Amino acid sequence: MKQSIDRIIFTGDFLRPSDAQLRPTQHENIRWLAQTLSVPLHRACGLPQEVVHWDERWANTSRIDQATVTAIFRAFGRAATIQNWPAIFSADRLPASVEHLFLHYFRGALLIGFELPPYLANFCRRNDIPFIDLSFSPVRFMDDLLLDFSASDPAMNAAATPWETPEGLIALQTGAVSAHVAKSFPHPPRPNTLLVILQTRFDKVVIENGRFSTVLDHLEALHAVAQNYNAVLIREHPLERQEGVGKTLRRVLPNAKLTQENFYRLVGHHNLRGVAALSSSCVTEATWFGKKGHYLLPGFTPDRFTPGPSSVTLGDALITSDFWRDALQPAGIEVSAKDGLQLPFKPNRFRQQLRSAWGYNQIDTDIFAQWAAG
Repeated sequence: MKQSIDRIIFTGDFLRPSDAQLRPTQHENIRWLAQTLSVPLHRACGLPQEVVHWDERWANTSRIDQATVTAIFRAFGRAATIQNWPAIFSADRLPASVEHLFLHYFRGALLIGFELPPYLANFCRRNDIPFIDLSFSPVRFMDDLLLDFSASDPAMNAAATPWETPEGLIALQTGAVSAHVAKSFPHPPRPNTLLVILQTRFDKVVIENGRFSTVLDHLEALHAVAQNYNAVLIREHPLERQEGVGKTLRRVLPNAKLTQENFYRLVGHHNLRGVAALSSSCVTEATWFGKKGHYLLPGFTPDRFTPGPSSVTLGDALITSDFWRDALQPAGIEVSAKDGLQLPFKPNRFRQQLRSAWGYNQIDTDIFAQWAAG
């Protein structure tokens, strides 16, 4: 029997600290999710809404502060640092004091999380608390960002499926994106080139055995992959160059050099034949363009962090009340009658709000901004 749901709580990985100091990192994403979905959810069901996140600015109605985060880490026997976060991130169980605190926050609610961490999804399953996770889709070259919807209840996932972005539409977009290389590409990749994507050091997708992994931990695997290609391009992460890593790779990989060329221009060119990375979404995206994808992190798949039994890839259906009426009904939530209202599609709505483009802006909005400036 489903437990009765008396409110909706927006949350996420509120225990993830900054790498520089003990500061929150996910509060803005959680607030974005809450504000984006607040009106369509209110129109769909009218349940009260709350936000549980770590934010030092009390004006943002945070429920968790630095002292609370420090105490939670201490309950795990660890200092509150980014280096210790991976062990908590993947925790199957919580210390009793933390379990009690989370029950105080979440009992009786439906959780809607931005990139819900395993420790919170596991907690919800233990305590029969329903949840929905919304995480960035690895496909980031559409006219707006897509998000993967994953609910704890398979019936909710099934109800969301009719709203899914069709795979055929994604395939059609690869042709439109690839056309950017046709008009002018003065320095294209050499035939049969492998592109190696470097990632930031502190990210959930590079966690391996409770610690952060780097491409240097998997040089042997990368070297074996590179043998099948005639040239190698290495693209450093624009926010974290890691020049020492790039130098090492140029030394050990055949015919390797650095590039700052846009990823989508590269992957759209016929000479680029493969993309390798520890766990970057670029590997998944490359397969859509007919390239060979190589994940170096053993056993990694794009759905590694999918907390529910399945996921549904969605676009701006998320800001439509009729979508939420469909998705919430299987959870036993009383919903209002459908109204057929849907905002017209607006390119880059989520991308601009989140200030997250992953290089797509360079072949889209930035081109026209440069023309206008000139």
